[in-house]
Amino acid sequence: GTNLFKYAMQNIIRFVPNTDPTTGSTAQNTGGQRGYGLELEASWSPTRVLRLSGNYALQRSTNVTDGADAGDAPHHHLYLRGDWRIAADWTANAQANWISGRDRVSGDVRPTVPDYHTVDLTLRNGTAGHGRWDFAVSARNLFNAAVFEPSPAPGNIPNDFPMAARSVYFQARYGLYVSRRLQRRG
Repeated sequence: GTNLFKYAMQNIIRFVPNTDPTTGSTAQNTGGQRGYGLELEASWSPTRVLRLSGNYALQRSTNVTDGADAGDAPHHHLYLRGDWRIAADWTANAQANWISGRDRVSGDVRPTVPDYHTVDLTLRNGTAGHGRWDFAVSARNLFNAAVFEPSPAPGNIPNDFPMAARSVYFQARYGLYVSRRLQRRG
């Protein structure tokens, strides 16, 4: 699949510093932004038990006022996923995310937000539904990448928003079967 896009925004809600710098900022409708990009996605099942999929997004956005990069959004995002049915009730899943090219907004003198890539793995047993259990164990951010999302500047969080480090999740689900009988009222 392919998606090409172009957009323009006006009167964006932004926090503008007050005339008295000791009183903070006020939300105002100000400025504009323009951008364009593309998204590509694909899925392929080379065998009955393996499915590969992924997508890529490219984006460029500029501030209408000064023509600078609008900032904070990644220029590149690549997502890859593999699903493998190991046996009748066993599945394994791997997914990877790569985020690249996040400039700061105009006037923010901090260094650019670092690029990152993460890998997640999941192993699942069972198919919850109709009185059955499903168990899973997942490792997120498997290689413990330092992941940060940009914080507004100036702001109270000068070093950006830290995202979760390596984490492990255990999940147990039980599927209930609920029957509803429709009755006609007369």
